[in-house]
Amino acid sequence: MKLMTLLENTGSGNTSLHYEHGLSVFLECGTKRYIFDFGPTEKSLENARRLGVPVEKADFLIGSHGHYDHSGGYPAFVAAGCRQPLVTGAGYFRRKYSVEGIKCTYLGNSFDEAFLKAHGIEHRVCRDVLALSETEFIVSGFTRRCEFEAPPERFVLRDGDRFVRDDFSDEVCFVHKLKDGLFVLVGCSHPGILNILSSVQERFRMPVIGVVGGTHLMEASEERIRRTLTIVKGLGLRFVGFNHCSGALFQKIVEQDPDINAVHLGTGQGLFL
Repeated sequence: MKLMTLLENTGSGNTSLHYEHGLSVFLECGTKRYIFDFGPTEKSLENARRLGVPVEKADFLIGSHGHYDHSGGYPAFVAAGCRQPLVTGAGYFRRKYSVEGIKCTYLGNSFDEAFLKAHGIEHRVCRDVLALSETEFIVSGFTRRCEFEAPPERFVLRDGDRFVRDDFSDEVCFVHKLKDGLFVLVGCSHPGILNILSSVQERFRMPVIGVVGGTHLMEASEERIRRTLTIVKGLGLRFVGFNHCSGALFQKIVEQDPDINAVHLGTGQGLFL
């Protein structure tokens, strides 16, 4: 398996690449290729070109959830010829906002299902486990066991003339079966990284040995982060490639953990497993 971060919040040694708040990842799993999330703008595609990534040859494009920083770059990929099936969770196109006091900010997609239809793009919706190949899967519908992982109250959905709490039931993760366990790629982990990983382990009955992506622990306390790491190590976790919304405190703590091989994956950085 090969993984390359097309775009993330931070740069790397390759100073020709753009970086901005968001996430986009390219994966090769055997003969299959996947693009997971698209960043907020066309810069993810521009980076893919500079990295020599053959985006037109991807088998599937996957949207982890309907926030702009993960979906905004999708129309640029379509304009570049990517007409592969788009895989998302149910509710991906619901209108998402952040509300703080009397101020609201639109955080949702810049395109809709009509855009997909106009470009002849198949939309596949994952409602539990969706097989993409014999070894790669999309998973949604995570069991919410850890109450302390509830998404912040500021994240809401527009429902007619009112706002309702966003439970991020549209969020999905990518799962790849390795010989000795599961690799999981996450977008923002709004449902909770523990809820996601424990649900994946339960469904596949294999240990989760690696995870890459955003953990959304940037606002978490040190106590919660240490508690999270203790639990995920019990699931079999051995390596973490964290980025995007994971936060500086998480980075500091996980990099000091002797039981986990942890690396930050900035723009233009990846893993070869």
